[in-house]
Amino acid sequence: MKRLFIGVSFSSELKDYFHEAGLMIEKYCETAKYTRNENFHLTLKFLGIVDESAIDPLINIIKDLDVTQLNLCFDHIGFFKKKNRYVIYMGVHPNEALTQLAIDLNEALVREGMASHEVFIYTPHVTLCRQAKLLVPSIDLSRGISISKETILDNITLYESTNIEGVLTYQPLYIREV
Repeated sequence: MKRLFIGVSFSSELKDYFHEAGLMIEKYCETAKYTRNENFHLTLKFLGIVDESAIDPLINIIKDLDVTQLNLCFDHIGFFKKKNRYVIYMGVHPNEALTQLAIDLNEALVREGMASHEVFIYTPHVTLCRQAKLLVPSIDLSRGISISKETILDNITLYESTNIEGVLTYQPLYIREV
């Protein structure tokens, strides 16, 4: 059994930009668990715990996706509230092609019995930190940090989320270049 998700990997330069944004967020947080540079990615679909026998079919689904390079613009800081803590992220400007890609991927997974038929809502983002305890109202995050970074979606990656010697690590199992 493996904990898997499908996403997009980024260049070292872009990961450094995400890291710098995380440093800007630090002054707003009493405590937080910051994403390691190596782990920055854009999730298209979280799969959860999956039997290893599903890896080849997942790779085939990724290979069969109708996808071309997409322009992405990261343009805001956002957050999800989880209990009394926050997940703070860098969000992507609304992008119809990216949303359609995520929907097409989800539908392919549903057809293969690898995802449920429940309503799929996609919020494209890169997580900067988790379990953040804020020193300011959450709305101040989006007002206090200016974000503007463009990149190209040029891959679809199947990742395994694993713990190596106590360190959360996202290991690519398959990369499809676009």
